Amino acid sequence: MTMSSKAGVWAGIAVLVLALGAGGWLLFRAPRVPAFPINPKDRIASWTFKGTYTGYPSFITKANTDLANLRMDMRQGKYDPYDLYIGMGEDYVLLGNGKAAYNAFNHAIALYPNQGLAYTDLAALMSELGARYTAADAYQRAEVAQPSVLTYHLEQLNFLTNYFATDTPRVAAAFADSSKQFGDIAQVLQIEAQWLAGLGQYAKAIQAYQRAIAISPGRDVSGMERAIAQLKAKEARQAAASSTKA
Repeated sequence: MTMSSKAGVWAGIAVLVLALGAGGWLLFRAPRVPAFPINPKDRIASWTFKGTYTGYPSFITKANTDLANLRMDMRQGKYDPYDLYIGMGEDYVLLGNGKAAYNAFNHAIALYPNQGLAYTDLAALMSELGARYTAADAYQRAEVAQPSVLTYHLEQLNFLTNYFATDTPRVAAAFADSSKQFGDIAQVLQIEAQWLAGLGQYAKAIQAYQRAIAISPGRDVSGMERAIAQLKAKEARQAAASSTKA
């Protein structure tokens, strides 16, 4: 083999290594899929954020190794691609690579649009990126896709009561959807009670806690009982303040 031929071979190997190192997508590129729409009310200043593994070299290596294994599994067709894309997206979230995570979750959604997991993972990513309206849209899509999965209702309710607490119609509609699907659920009632308490609606919050206690026989309800006592004290102070103003 001549020197020029050897150089050509090594150049080819170098290109192959770089392609694989770039994520394997140059040789095994996933098809383009529709992107979950970013809500017009949101502006993503940066797709990069401090992931859980950011600043920890050994954990970064672990995530990158896992990504390489997932890509290999994808090429070999070992597992359902939906699960593999979810795993990739979660690794990218750990690394703080928002754009790559978004793309991975979009691929999962394109495969099974009637499965909720990819929507909730994408919602959590959007919340991390500050795109809270898009996150709310994604949580709602998960709940609509699989309304019988309680976890998706709980994730949506926790998110809305944290970030959209004063948007009463939106939050109330989410609670109504959950009630329609499951009736009274202690976990849901506790979230509702905390939300109502945050709005200063102490009487309604107390009622929600009392309903949760009533359907929790045999369970430790001491935390809810303490919450009721605290709310009654606040309610009394609220009433006293109102009478003083009158």
